[in-house]
Amino acid sequence: MPRLSFIYPEMLWLLSALALIWAVALLAPRRLSPWRFWGGLAVRSLIGLALVLSVAGAQLVLPVDQLTTVFLLDGSDSLAPSLRAQAESFIQESLTAMPEGDQAAIVVFGGGALVERAPSDVRRLGRVSSVPVATRTNIADAIQLGLALFPGDSEKRLVLLSDGAENSGQAVDAARLAVARGIPISVVNLALPSGDAEALVGQLEAPTRVRDGQLATLKATIESTIAQRATVRLVGDGGVIAERQIDLQPGATIIPFEVAVSGSGFQRYRVQVQPDRDGRAQNNEASALIQVQGPPRVLVVSPNSRDSSALVAALSATNVLAEPLAPGAIPTDLAGLSVYDAIILVNTPARDLPVGAMAAMPSYVRDLGKGLLMIGGDKSFGVGGYGRTPVEEAMPVYMDVRNREERPDLAIVFVIDKSGSMDACHCSSSDRSSTQMNASGDRKVDIAKDAIAQASALLSEHDQMGIVTFDGQAFSTMAITQGATVDQVISAVSGVEPRGSTNVRAGLLKAEELLNGADARIKHMILLTDGWGGGGSQNDIAERLRSEGITLSVVAAGGGSADYLEQLALDGGGRYYAAQDMADVPQIFVQETITSVGNYIIERPFTPVAVGQSPLLAGISATPPLYGFNGSTLKDTARLMMSTDDDQPLLATWQYGLGHSAAWMSDASGKWAKDWLTWESFPRFMGQLLDSVLPVRGGQEISTDVIVSGGETTVSLDTGALSSQGMAVTATLIGGDGSKHDLPLTQVGPSSYQGRVENPAPGTYLVQISGAEGDRTIIQETAGLVVPYSSEYRSSQGNPALLGELASITGGSQISQPADAFAHVDMQVTSAREIGLTLALLALLLLPLDIALRRLMLRRSDFGAAGAWWAARQAARAAPVPAAPDDPLERLAAAKRRVGARIGGAPAPPSSTPPQPQPQPAAPDDPLERLRAARDRARRRVSGDE
Repeated sequence: MPRLSFIYPEMLWLLSALALIWAVALLAPRRLSPWRFWGGLAVRSLIGLALVLSVAGAQLVLPVDQLTTVFLLDGSDSLAPSLRAQAESFIQESLTAMPEGDQAAIVVFGGGALVERAPSDVRRLGRVSSVPVATRTNIADAIQLGLALFPGDSEKRLVLLSDGAENSGQAVDAARLAVARGIPISVVNLALPSGDAEALVGQLEAPTRVRDGQLATLKATIESTIAQRATVRLVGDGGVIAERQIDLQPGATIIPFEVAVSGSGFQRYRVQVQPDRDGRAQNNEASALIQVQGPPRVLVVSPNSRDSSALVAALSATNVLAEPLAPGAIPTDLAGLSVYDAIILVNTPARDLPVGAMAAMPSYVRDLGKGLLMIGGDKSFGVGGYGRTPVEEAMPVYMDVRNREERPDLAIVFVIDKSGSMDACHCSSSDRSSTQMNASGDRKVDIAKDAIAQASALLSEHDQMGIVTFDGQAFSTMAITQGATVDQVISAVSGVEPRGSTNVRAGLLKAEELLNGADARIKHMILLTDGWGGGGSQNDIAERLRSEGITLSVVAAGGGSADYLEQLALDGGGRYYAAQDMADVPQIFVQETITSVGNYIIERPFTPVAVGQSPLLAGISATPPLYGFNGSTLKDTARLMMSTDDDQPLLATWQYGLGHSAAWMSDASGKWAKDWLTWESFPRFMGQLLDSVLPVRGGQEISTDVIVSGGETTVSLDTGALSSQGMAVTATLIGGDGSKHDLPLTQVGPSSYQGRVENPAPGTYLVQISGAEGDRTIIQETAGLVVPYSSEYRSSQGNPALLGELASITGGSQISQPADAFAHVDMQVTSAREIGLTLALLALLLLPLDIALRRLMLRRSDFGAAGAWWAARQAARAAPVPAAPDDPLERLAAAKRRVGARIGGAPAPPSSTPPQPQPQPAAPDDPLERLRAARDRARRRVSGDE
C-alpha cells in the first residue's frame, strides 16, 4: 500500500507553523467576505504543508513487483564442455521466458568471479566472454559478487549453475550473507551423472631421496568410476620404463613400480593411464621428483677451457662431478640450475652470462641453499662487470675497491662521434632495414649524450672525466674535471650538434692529450663511432695508448660499423661492444664505466696469508706464491680466510640465506696461479674450498615426504635424533619463475613436523625445508614437488550435497525449468520516489491563487455582455425607494418647501410625487475611482442634492 516516508523527518516540526498561520488569520479583523477568508486560509495552509513536506524530503513509497535474477555460471575446469554448454542453454531459455519488467545479470566464476553482464532486460545471452581462473572453484566469491549486483528496488534471486566441486573459499559462509538479506539461492546441478566413465591418476608416491644405484618403489593410485581395462605406463627422463595392462575396479587401484635409480640430482618420473572409457584426458598423468644422492654435482662456467681445465681436474680428483659449460649453454632458470649442488664462475665476464641465469643465482643460493664460487682473472669480479649485478648481491665481496686509500684514481674520457651520420634517428633492430624511425625518434647523438650523463653519475668525487667530440676535427667539449656533476656534463654536451665528416684519429689524439695531462693511476678511453671516415689507421694510436698506460674500449654505433673497430679495442687493451641497437648504448656506457671503476687488477708476486683457522685450510700449512689478484671490498658480515701481504682480500666466504658463497680473487690458470697448478695440495685446497659452499646434506636419520592428495599438498619432516623443542621448521615452495610460498611446519610428534597447503598452480616446485634455533641452521633439506594438473580434474562427481545445503539454508530449491529462475519472491520490496520538487512546484502554483483571493476585487460587469446585463440588474436594484413620511429626509424636504413658500409669499404646494432619482454615471473601472464616486454620492445625499 502506498505511503509516505521522509529523508529528513526531523524537519516535520515546521508543521507547527500551520497553527501559527491559523491563529493569526482567526484573531486578526476580517475585512473579506467569508468565502474569500476561508478560501484564502485553506490555500495558505496547503502552501505551508507542501513546503514543509518538500523540506523534509517527502517520498512516495510504492510496492514493487519486479524481480532481478543473478545467474552464477561455473567456468572452472571441473565442468565438462558439454555441461558448460548445457548451463549456457539453460540461461538463454530463462532469459527468453523472463517476464516483462524483470531483469537479469550474469556472473562467471572459477578461482575468482567476473561480471559478464550487469542487471538488464536484454533477452539474448550471446557469447560468454569472461574467462576466470579455471584451476579453482570459488563459489563464495561468486555469491558475494552476485549480492553486490542487485539493485535495491527489486525482488532478488540467485541461480547457481555448478557441479558444487568447491576447492577454494567457503560457500556456506557466503550463503549466510544471502540469508541475512532474505535472498534465496536456487541451484542447477551440473555434476556428471554417476554412470559416466572417468579414470584418473589420483596420486604418485615416491621416496624423496635415494642413493645412487638404490632400488626405489613408486606407488600409483588409479581411480575409476566403472570397471574397465586400462594401460598404465611409468615414464622416466629417458623414456618408458614399464607398461602394464590393468583391470580397474570402481574406486581406487594401487599399482606399485620398482625402479633402479642411478645418477645424481633430481629425476622426474611420470605415471600415465590410458583407459578404455574416459571423460577427461587432463587428469590421466601424475609426476614425482626423486633426489638422487651421488657425488656432488658442480657446474663449472668458463668461456675458455684453458682457464678451467686445471680446476676441473683437481675437483675430479676429489670425487666431484665437475661439468664444464660455456656461459651461453648453462640453464637460464632456477629449476635448471637446481640440479647442481654448486656453481663455479671461472674468469667469466658478466655480459657472457644469460640474463635469466644471472637473475636466478641469488635465489639459487639464498632459497635453495646451494653454493656459488667465483674465481678471479682479467675478466672476473669488477673488471668482468659484476658490479651492481645480482651476482654481486650473493657474493662475500663488493666488486670494486671502496676504500679511498686502496682504490686508485680514475681518469676517463668519452670520445664521441658527432659527424653527420650521428644525426640519423635510430631504429629498433627489427626495423633497421627500413627508413622509419623508432617510437622514440631520438637521434644517435642525443642517445650518446644521455649515455654520457648516465655513466658520469657512477663516478665518485675523486674521479676525473672529460669529453671529446669529433667530426672532421676534434673538440675538447669538456676538459678533464674532477668530481664533475651530472648537471655539468649535461650542460657541456647540450650544444653538440652532428655535422661534417668522420675523423676518428683526430678524436683519439685529442683524448690522448687530455689523459696525458691527468694525474691518475687508471686512465681509460671510451670511443663511440661507426668507424667510417678519414684520418688513416688508428691501430698505432691504440698501441701507443696502451704503452702509456691508457686503455681503450670501443662501442660500435649501430649495425654496419667498420670491421677494424674490434681490433682497435683489442690493441687498446679494452673491450669491444657491437651495439646493433643504439638504444643499448646507455647501458653499455654504464657497464663499461662500472668495469673501469672496478678495474683494479694488481699483478705482482706475493705470498698469501692465512687469517685464523678454518676447515677450509685444514692440512695446508704453506702455499706457493701468487702473481696477481682482483681488487675488491669485503662485506661486513663476510669471513676473510686468506689475504694478500698488504691485507687486501684474497679468499672470503659468506652465508647468504640458506646457502654459502666464496670468492677466490686470484685465478686458477697459469697466469697468476701458475705455481699452484703444480702444487701437490692444489686438488685438496680446491676440494676444501668447494666443500665450504656445498649444501649440508641431511643424514639418513632425516626423512621428508611431499604428498599431493586431492586439492591439498602435505609436507612432512622426520628429524630423528635432531629434534628440538625450540626448533622452528619452515618449508618454502619455490616455483620455476622464482615465486616463493612459505609454509610453517607444526610439530606433531617428538621428531615429526607437518604442514598442509592448498595445491599451487600446476608445475614443478622445489621444496626447501630448513630448521633453525635462533640464528643457527640445524636442518636443511631439499625435496621436489610436481602438481601435474589442476585439482578441478580430480573430482568427477562434483558435490551435490553442497548445492543442496546452499539452497536449503537460503530458502531456495533445485530447479530444472528455465522459467523457475524468474519465480517471484515475496520480499515485500518497495521503491521510494521523491516528491519534494513536485510539492515545491505545487506551493509555487498556489501562491498566485492566495494573492488573488486576498487582494483582487473583480466585478462581474467587467466581463463583456454578461457583465453589462448584470450591471443593469444591479442598477435597478440600487434605485432609491420613496421615503416614508416619517423618514427624516422627507421631513427635512417638507420643511424646506414650507420655508421657501413663506419667503416667496405663496405656500409651496405639497409634494405629490417623490423626487425622481438622477441617473448615476457608470461606475469607473478603477476601484479607487469607484470609492471616490461612492463618497460623493453620500455627500450629496446628506446635503440634499440627490
